[in-house]
Amino acid sequence: MVQMATKLVVEPIFEAGFLPCSYGFRPRRSATDALETLRKLGARGGNHVLEVDIRDFFGSINHELLMKLVSRRISDRRVLKLLRLWLTAGVIEDGRRTELVSGTPQGGVISPLLSNIYLHVLDEVWTRRYAHLGTLVRYADDFVIMCRTKKACEEAERRVREILKRLKLEVHPDKTRRVELSWGKQGFDFLGCHLRKVLSGKIWERERKRVYFLQRWPSQRSMKRVRQRVKELTSRKWNWVKDLRVLIKQINPVLRGWGNYFRTGNAAEKFNQVDTYAWVRLRRFLVKRKGRNLRAGEAEKWTREFFVALGLHRLRGTVRYPGVA
Repeated sequence: MVQMATKLVVEPIFEAGFLPCSYGFRPRRSATDALETLRKLGARGGNHVLEVDIRDFFGSINHELLMKLVSRRISDRRVLKLLRLWLTAGVIEDGRRTELVSGTPQGGVISPLLSNIYLHVLDEVWTRRYAHLGTLVRYADDFVIMCRTKKACEEAERRVREILKRLKLEVHPDKTRRVELSWGKQGFDFLGCHLRKVLSGKIWERERKRVYFLQRWPSQRSMKRVRQRVKELTSRKWNWVKDLRVLIKQINPVLRGWGNYFRTGNAAEKFNQVDTYAWVRLRRFLVKRKGRNLRAGEAEKWTREFFVALGLHRLRGTVRYPGVA
């Protein structure tokens, strides 16, 4: 409650100074907004992307530097004392309290705001000095920079490393990379989506021109996660459920929530795959539960429509963007 109250007071003060390149955990801004910005940049010649991963970001935030950044706009000593107390709260091991000297407590109500305050330095320096190299799109500690040329992308990586070093942060050497989007050569994952340039079939048929647009759909990791959740909800541990509608009520929020997040973009094929997977898992669940009592031809009636009639949520996708979603 105290953290929430503090956040409500402090957030508007910093929000007024945050820049358009920051999308995460901000009022009236979303992951979809960040993804849409990238789609439009890709259509305007963005062919190279710097994909950055900060090594142990939340555990590496320097407390002294963060408090200096906070005190630029907050002068109330009581608020500053509270913030420092939350930062250094530490952990208790073997009955002894160990005070934290860096990092922010993940899961705290105010942690996302503190991370935005910390990385606002990156936003500010990039916008003021290096915007000519490419456009920064940041969602909390997850960010990419879209550039027009390979040379600009290489220079962008050097500059990002310099800025993060000032913040006492490191880029992850194995997860930070430069991606060439031209002609659909490579793609990259961002905010649960895979983004890649795809040849426009309509323009090719009409004008015989090779025009590529940046499209997005759920990443392999996102697909794996939703399948795993559906699999868990249709495993043998749910055999106690007599009425299948009870099980479907557990699955529907998973499908609906996942579908709402990915409803914009080019997710139609992936939607159909997950939709089919949910139906197949439910059918398999019934077959296994019946076991030797399964009568010949009985499973044939367990069609997709059978489960939909019991209330199963359908995932149906078309190509949609925010203006029409």
